Amino acid sequence: MKQINNIKKIREIYGITQEQIAEAINVNRVTVANWESNASRASSGNLEKLSIFFGVGPEFFYEKELNDNITNILLKNAQRANEIESHSEGKRCKTNEFNSLFSKTSFLQALKKYVFSMKMLLATAEDGTLDDLTTAVLVNKKLGERLESIINLKREEEKAKSEKKEDTLRDLIDKLSNSN
Repeated sequence: MKQINNIKKIREIYGITQEQIAEAINVNRVTVANWESNASRASSGNLEKLSIFFGVGPEFFYEKELNDNITNILLKNAQRANEIESHSEGKRCKTNEFNSLFSKTSFLQALKKYVFSMKMLLATAEDGTLDDLTTAVLVNKKLGERLESIINLKREEEKAKSEKKEDTLRDLIDKLSNSN
């Protein structure tokens, strides 16, 4: 089975450098280069950051081939980011704004915002159509599945670390990042 890795292709379609991505999601450029060359794989958290940055699902980095629709989404998102930056006379930069967002938001802060957003969704649900409500449930379910997969991976790694004295993926990525 062919291994899929669209990170470089997505970045190039979007029209930005490895350095810009690294800055945006708070990793170093070598880490991005390693992801693109299959020397290492982006963690689920970094895939979510890339997903937010590019405006496509995380499955398009390693699981699904890019199609015309996704390519067009990337091009439109890049064009919109460039328009915002050009109209703000250098005052706004997407990579800087994402860097600030990711470096200043803790998991607990994000969780509180999520709970508040869910409460707002529930408070306004009576105004939603049946289709929109159904979609909201499906979105929440899929996000929950992603979170569960992160929890399971973390449990497995912590168990391996304590029982077998193995490094976790995070430990190994940090070693790679610090060695360059």
